[in-house]
Amino acid sequence: MTLREVSAAILRRWYVLAAAVIVAVVAGVPMVRDGGIYTTRTVVLFINLGANQFSLAPDNGSANDNIIAFAGAVANDVNNGRPVMRYAHDDAPLYGAGMREGVFVGLPDDGGQWTTSYTRAELEIEIVGRSRESVEQTRRDLLGKVYVRARQLQGFGYNDPDRRIRTEITPLSLTIDHIEASRSQQAIAVAALGLAALIVGGWLAVRLDSALRARHLQGRSRAHTNASGVIQ
Repeated sequence: MTLREVSAAILRRWYVLAAAVIVAVVAGVPMVRDGGIYTTRTVVLFINLGANQFSLAPDNGSANDNIIAFAGAVANDVNNGRPVMRYAHDDAPLYGAGMREGVFVGLPDDGGQWTTSYTRAELEIEIVGRSRESVEQTRRDLLGKVYVRARQLQGFGYNDPDRRIRTEITPLSLTIDHIEASRSQQAIAVAALGLAALIVGGWLAVRLDSALRARHLQGRSRAHTNASGVIQ
C-alpha cells in the first residue's frame, strides 16, 4: 500500500487509532503518577571468630567452605526451599528487572551467568517495595528468620564459643534507597508510549479497513453474480 492509501485507511477508521491512544493514556497515567520504589540490599556476614576478636579481619572464617555451606542452608530455609532467582549479573537490582515489590535472599555468586561460585559466607537480603515502612518491616522479619535458623541449625554447637557461627550485619548495607524516575525519563517514556500507540493503532486501522473493504467487495461480487444468474 502507498502512503496515501494508508493515510486514507486511517482516516476512515479513525476510531481505531483513537481507541489505541486512549489505552495508552490509561496505561501512562499511573506511570507518571508513580512515586517510585524503596529498595535495600542488606548483607549478613557468617563468621567463626574463635580467639579472633575482630569480625572484619581476613581470618574471621567467612571464606571457609563449611561456613559458606552453612550460610547456604540458612538461605534455603528462609526461602522455604524455593530456588533463588538469578540474573546474568549477580549485582543486578530487582527493580532493574521491573519488579516493584519482591524479595531476594541468597548468597552472592561470583561465577557469572553460566556457572556458580560462592566464595563468601554472606547472605544478601534484597527487598523492593512501595513504602519505606514495608521494606523496613520485611527486612526486620527476614533478619529475624535468619538469626533463628542460624542458631537452630547449630544445635548444641552454638554453646561452644570456638565452634559458634555468628551472624553480623554489614553496617553500610542498612540504608534504604528511594528510586524514582526523573522528569526527563518520564517524558521519554510517555513519548515512547504515545509513539507505540500511534504505530499500533494505525496498523490496526489499516488492517480493519482492508478486511472490511475486502468483505464489501466480496459481497458486491456475490450480488452481481446472483443478479447475472437471474437475468439469464
